Amino acid sequence: MSRKVRRTLGFGAVAVGVISALALVFALGDDGPGGRAVAVPPPAHQDGDGPPLPVGQTGGWEMAFSDEFDGSSLDAGRWADESGAEADNGRGNKKNKQLEWNQAANCAVGDGELTMTARREAVTSPSGERYEWTSCLISSTPSYGFRYGYVEERAVLPRARGFWPALWTWQAPFENRYIETDVYEFYSETRHRLDLTQHSGAGGNCKPALPFDPADGWHTYGAAIEESGTTWYVDGVEVCRTPATSDGVTNIVSNLAVFAEVPPAAGTTEAVKRVDYIRAWER
Repeated sequence: MSRKVRRTLGFGAVAVGVISALALVFALGDDGPGGRAVAVPPPAHQDGDGPPLPVGQTGGWEMAFSDEFDGSSLDAGRWADESGAEADNGRGNKKNKQLEWNQAANCAVGDGELTMTARREAVTSPSGERYEWTSCLISSTPSYGFRYGYVEERAVLPRARGFWPALWTWQAPFENRYIETDVYEFYSETRHRLDLTQHSGAGGNCKPALPFDPADGWHTYGAAIEESGTTWYVDGVEVCRTPATSDGVTNIVSNLAVFAEVPPAAGTTEAVKRVDYIRAWER
């Protein structure tokens, strides 16, 4: 989730409704350095009573981590509401063009989903930094880390300009070097484009255009981070690949940032990212 800035260093086997197969291929945007955007056929449906597979995958993955957000509050055994990626006390990072201070109060669980809410409200951090927005960030630091695996989130992303939701990985606390994979970043002013980046190794990036607006409904965003490279998927359709891959253990991070470079309009007071689940698999 970097903007070219280096930052400081249970599982429930529930049935999942498979997203309808796409009857179209993706309109492809620019290939970034080291990445190649591709279009492939729609994903296959998944059957069976076992743990769900990543959308569009037919086998070879075993679930290692999941949160279906079926409770009434954020599971502190799975998630921390802070991350080492955020230079200001694990909750803010203005140098990375983020306007928000992250706090648990903005992470609500109910009706089978996690609601991340960015609110226009002033707060001063323990360091004395003033923030005009609060929001939600969660990290799997307490419960799950991995080097290679498949990470997937099903979400509805915000519509208003000025927001920067993402699913990404960040080096585990015991790693002393920068390691990051962006499963997706969405700059809400662009509406129909994602930013997909492998920051580790030789690096790689794609910016595929989407045939839908991510604010209009539920979609899955995933990445297979493997020894041979990194492959990104949207609704089970491969949209980007690069030979670059993770070079250490990372934790999963999901958040809703407020983007300083293209800030929300003056009349915007809040935005929401809805998350149905976050899952991870390993081979």
